[in-house]
Amino acid sequence: MLKDTWKKFDEIELTHSSVHHLMAMHELLARNGYVRGVDIAKYLNISRSSVSITIHKLVKKGYIREDENKFYHFTEKGRALINDVLSKRRIIRLFFEKVLNLPSKRAEEEACKVEHLLEEETGQKLMNFIGFYLSERQEATAFKKALDQFIYDCNTVESCEFCELHCFFAGKKTVPSR
Repeated sequence: MLKDTWKKFDEIELTHSSVHHLMAMHELLARNGYVRGVDIAKYLNISRSSVSITIHKLVKKGYIREDENKFYHFTEKGRALINDVLSKRRIIRLFFEKVLNLPSKRAEEEACKVEHLLEEETGQKLMNFIGFYLSERQEATAFKKALDQFIYDCNTVESCEFCELHCFFAGKKTVPSR
């Protein structure tokens, strides 16, 4: 039920901020081969104490571990999470960029907002859609052509499938899908 949907955000094990700490670790490990708390703080442009608090939670939840030299490493659980987040981000970015035709930078920013909130099944279904859409199949080509030519004509709120209280397009410039 929609009234309970907002409660599901509390069920998400990691906050958006925590995921960004892990993403920073991933980038830094790829670039430098090591990562410390101070490196994450510099990368994210936040305080070392803030990083310390988040890192402590990530260690406690089993996503990362700290070695005797104060370097951080992913656990299997952490690597699996990073892979899932990166995969979902790429799928969502491709959807925004290739299907909705958003500029690359905006598509990346929008994907970042929702990457870790999607359920696995939703990510898989979106991947199937993107795979079909980007394929050279005749049906996909026909769909893309039809989508390029389609312009939604909003009627009234009373008979609209989308709008609730007032027209979504009212007072807004409508832009062609391509």
